[in-house]
Amino acid sequence: MSPDPLLPIGEGHTALGEDEREGLIPSYIATRGELFEAEERNITRAMYRKAPTADQLLKDAYLRRLHRDMFGDVWSWAGEYRTRDTNIGISFEQVSAAVRSLVLDAQMWVESCVYLPDELAVRFHHRLVAVHAFSNGNGRHARIAADYLVTALDAERFSWGARLSGSTYDLRRRYVSALRSADDGVLTELVRFARS
Repeated sequence: MSPDPLLPIGEGHTALGEDEREGLIPSYIATRGELFEAEERNITRAMYRKAPTADQLLKDAYLRRLHRDMFGDVWSWAGEYRTRDTNIGISFEQVSAAVRSLVLDAQMWVESCVYLPDELAVRFHHRLVAVHAFSNGNGRHARIAADYLVTALDAERFSWGARLSGSTYDLRRRYVSALRSADDGVLTELVRFARS
């Protein structure tokens, strides 16, 4: 039996369950390549929005709406927290509370200026990815949310490896390695990757 062409495979990808795949809106999509192209078109359209302030961004409802705007043309469940455990992230029952805790922590970081903008936005990004709130698109969602946050803090938008040479696979490997370092409490590699 051949593998399902829509199942993301490889390191750092979330395997989609049957319920999530049933939520696919465009009927023409048959491969991962077609899926990624459709998602990228949706994300591009979503980025025409007005950038939020830090106060607007650091809300559970805003983060869910951002995900829906980024993926709502492709997935019927876009913007809804996942309802099953996945190979990445915390237990689905803990997602809502973890996102609320993250936004409260980030609000406090902003108000108290405890971190410089790059570190603050990367910490926010890392925790959002670690929660893995949605069935798909978590990394892209968290990178865009971090971009919005760092620019709201009057710093330049992140480049997320765009200035590095190498294949998409190599850049993804570097990104996942930086996330793993951040899992161990070392954010320097992730900050460096975000600015590279």
